[in-house]
Parts: sequence; C-alpha cells; structure tokens
Amino acid sequence: MASRKLVLTPGLILAGVAAIICKELGKTFAAPPLTGSQGYSALNGAVSSGNAGKGAVAAAAAALGRCSHCSSSVLVLVASAAATAAVQVSRRASRVSKEAPPEAQTSRAERTKGEQVLPLGQKLQRLFSSRNRQFWDYVVTPRTYFHRRWLRKDVGYALFFAAIHLGACAAPFYFTWNAFYCFLIGYLITGMFGITLSYHRQLAHRSFKTPKVVEYLFAYCGALALQSHPINWVSSHRHHHGGTETERDVHSPLDGFWWSHMGWLLDGEGTWMRGDKSNVADLQSQWFYRFLKNTYVIHALVLPIAGLYALGGLPFVLWGFFFRVAWVWHVTWAVNSVSHVWGFKDWNTTDNSMNNWAVGVLAFGEGWHNNHHAFETSCRHGLKWWQIDFTWYTVKLLSFVGLASDLKYPSESKMRKLSFATT
Repeated sequence: MASRKLVLTPGLILAGVAAIICKELGKTFAAPPLTGSQGYSALNGAVSSGNAGKGAVAAAAAALGRCSHCSSSVLVLVASAAATAAVQVSRRASRVSKEAPPEAQTSRAERTKGEQVLPLGQKLQRLFSSRNRQFWDYVVTPRTYFHRRWLRKDVGYALFFAAIHLGACAAPFYFTWNAFYCFLIGYLITGMFGITLSYHRQLAHRSFKTPKVVEYLFAYCGALALQSHPINWVSSHRHHHGGTETERDVHSPLDGFWWSHMGWLLDGEGTWMRGDKSNVADLQSQWFYRFLKNTYVIHALVLPIAGLYALGGLPFVLWGFFFRVAWVWHVTWAVNSVSHVWGFKDWNTTDNSMNNWAVGVLAFGEGWHNNHHAFETSCRHGLKWWQIDFTWYTVKLLSFVGLASDLKYPSESKMRKLSFATT
C-alpha cells in the first residue's frame, strides 16, 4: 500500500499545483472548497477502491468546476490526465519485460520511413563549425514516433512532460527578478552539480572520487533535476556508451533527431535495453541510491514544490520548478541530439559525436562531446583552453580544497591513437 501511495504522488502534486495556479490567477470559487478532512476522505476512498487516478481527476475537476472563468483549465486537465497516467504506470510497470528480445524490434533496414536526410543538416552545420567541415552525410532512419503501440507508461510520461512544459510556458506571466534568480540558482544546482558533475562524470564514468558525503550531496542535487534517480539515469547512459549509434543505443540520432532528443523517453518497447540494470551494480549496492530510488517522488516533486511555494509563492514554483526542470531537460537532451549531429571532431572516433560550442556553454562543458566519446573517463571535457568547461573547473576546485581525488585524464597513448594526424 505504501508503494502505491508513493507512485500516486506525481499526479496528485501536479493536480494540486494546477488548482493553486487557478486560484492565483484571481479566479473566485462559486462554491466553497472542500475542507482538508473532506478532501482527504474523498481521495482516501478512491485509493482504497483502486481508483486513485479517478479520484485525482475528480479533485482537479471539482476545482475547475468552481472557477467562474477557466482560462487555466487546460493546465488543470493536463495535470489531471498525468495523475491518471501515473497510476496506470504503477500498475503495469512490473509487467513490462526487463529486456525484450532484439528480434521484437524493427531493424533500421526494415523501417517503413526508410532513409532520410536530416532537414537543415548541412545548413545548421555552419553555425557550429567555423570552416563548415562536414563529418557525415546526415542520413538517418527514423523510428515510427507516434503511429505505434503506446504502452501506458509511454502515455504517462507524455502527459507528465506536457504538464511540466505547460507550467514552464506560464512562467513568463509571473516574472519577478527574485523568481528568475531562483531559476538560475536551480539551474546551477541541478544542472551542473547534479547532472553533469555527479550523475554523468562521477557516477556514470567514475572520472573522479569524493568523500561519500560529498558524492551523495551532489547526487541528491541530480535527483532534483527530475531526470530519474541515479540508478536509472546512470544505467541508461552506460547503455548509450556500450552501443553508441548501433541499434542497441538508447538514443542515437541515426534513429531520428526527435528520437535522440526526447522521443526515446516515450517508447518503452524501443528502449528495451533500459530494463537491464546489471550495469549499475556499483550503485545498487549502496543504501543511499536505493533510498533515492524508493523515495524519489518525494525528493524530486513534493519537497521542491512545497519549499518553493513557501519561499516565494507561485512565481517561485513556476520559475524555480517548472521552467527550471524543462530548461535543464532540454539542455541535457541536446547533448544526446545536437552534439551527435552538429559540430566538429578533434578525435577520430567511430561515432558521430561532435564538439558543439553552444551545448558546451549551456551544459557546463558537456557539449565537447567528441572529446568525451574519445576519452569517456576523463573528468575534463573541454580539452583546449578555449573550450569552456565549468564542470571541470568545479572538479578542479574540489580537488584544490581536498574534496576530490583520483582525477582521470586522457592518456598520451590514446590521444596519439585517436588523433587525425596519425590516421
């Protein structure tokens, strides 16, 4: 019962935030709202009867029905749908095969869309390569994104993404400088300390070490980015490096640009390899990462929204949570998509990983992606002095004060091996 209530939280939180937004927009309720005990009784009855998703929808609908003017109704409805989807996901998550056989997937050669040239491929390359060098032909074989069998988990993710983006779109209407500063601080904490430094360089690639209390602190920052708990994120990333741009890659642009950016998150069958968590035994053996996995919703949704609302009301929630989450999502996803399509290569890797200056700046150094794929375990991605890498600067600072050790860098022998000058 405890696990079911925990999984219900995302939808309930979003529905609650939608009701707050409706109220904050200045709407007046024709009928008095339910009291805390009445609301809890109604919701508890729904949980007991197995209809918690319907209960969440009914709660949001009741709030919507009391609005005299419902210009925010779309947000409420999306949040309500996300609540229902979250419940359905929880009921069927255990039924999805951990590793579907590769034969069940349509190979690139058999896909109905066939080979296509990526739109604007060569034209946009001019923005990211000063000499307009072309490193590949921009030919992709897109998956079927929408006209396919959707798992309930896929639908749940789609509705959840829609709710987050809708909240982000509402943020400009509640702009304050304090709320914007809140976004910037959250961007730094979750984007750099959490995702690039902790999830990616330390946990996924073990490019440096810190005391456990520091490691766990940064990992917690990553959990706040709402990109899943460390065990799941690191496993998916290791699968990516284990089969980069092959048909076992989790998010290869060769399967379509949309797929590599975020489509892969909406297709549980297409990313069957993500069910195999045997590549993260090092994290699963640690109590803290198991704890984050089991209580993830509380840390990624409940506490941030509640804390931001108490600190600065709706503007802080919209900027510090919704806009910040959506922004960090797309910056992270751009590493998978943009940095595998446009840019330049300094190293002769077998994949299309590129050094992309724009992603390098926005993703705190992650955009120097050809460098990274050439030397996966290096804590430094910006290998030239002008390649800005804020994450590496931070790791060096931690090392200087004695909080980071065993920093890994490319070996001279491997640099010679992958240099274009020797190929």
